[in-house]
Amino acid sequence: MAQGKLKLKGKPSTNNKKPASKKGSAFSARKNVPIQSKKHKFQESHKLKQAVSKTVNRKNEDEIRKLVYEGQKNLSQAQQAVIEHHKRQATNEQAGGSSSK
Repeated sequence: MAQGKLKLKGKPSTNNKKPASKKGSAFSARKNVPIQSKKHKFQESHKLKQAVSKTVNRKNEDEIRKLVYEGQKNLSQAQQAVIEHHKRQATNEQAGGSSSK
């Protein structure tokens, strides 16, 4: 005796399910604008900070050297006389007025 339904040749069953909508992929490749890694960002900022600190240190060192060597310059007698003249004029003006009128 046959058990269960009889297999009949007939129309193929129609699929009543709705087609699954395709969602966007979880990761999309960005060919035009690649994303930089976090490490690259930190390296860039570190390089910038180093460049700034180098220039500041160089400027400070130049200023300090200038101040130290200012009194040690070898000036000619004429240059020394001009400097002394300007110093005398500055002290006269501070004292109350200039002597040349």
